[in-house]
Amino acid sequence: MGEDSKLTAKKVSILQRVVRYGVPVIASVLLVFVCIEVYNFYRLTPTRLFNEKYEAYDVETTKDTIETSISKAYRDKKWADVINLNANSVLSVKDVFLTGMAFLETNNLSRAISSYQVVLADVKNDPALKDAAEYYLALAYLKNNDYDQSIELMNAIHDNPTHLYTKKFSRKYIIRVKRLKWR
Repeated sequence: MGEDSKLTAKKVSILQRVVRYGVPVIASVLLVFVCIEVYNFYRLTPTRLFNEKYEAYDVETTKDTIETSISKAYRDKKWADVINLNANSVLSVKDVFLTGMAFLETNNLSRAISSYQVVLADVKNDPALKDAAEYYLALAYLKNNDYDQSIELMNAIHDNPTHLYTKKFSRKYIIRVKRLKWR
């Protein structure tokens, strides 16, 4: 029995040593992890998330399409001209969308949002334009701090496998947008 008690005491001693040195190591790793998460949380801004996913819309011209003055001004990145042409002419749905893009580029978010909403209400036979309007509307909502509307649209885009922008909004990205609401 003496030898069994020595063996048990040795096992307890080893276990105590593992606990004595292991707990501080685990606590340190946990502390570093928590600090990184807190840092990332406070670095999170709508503008930063917007800039991660925003890329300028590329106007496509083919032989079948007629290039309007708005699409030409948009291609030349003359945002003020696009906005001025919007006020002075009858527009197609695509021109309203490009005007919304010009508003987004000039950071006039409320006008951009209303332009995208008009496009979504009027677009009928152009699923690519509808998908683009939804994508940029979600980003405009995000930049305008309308997180609930942005998250709702991002989820709809993410969950629709036929949407052109379905890969743009991952679950991780949507969760990061949700975290903005907590700030």
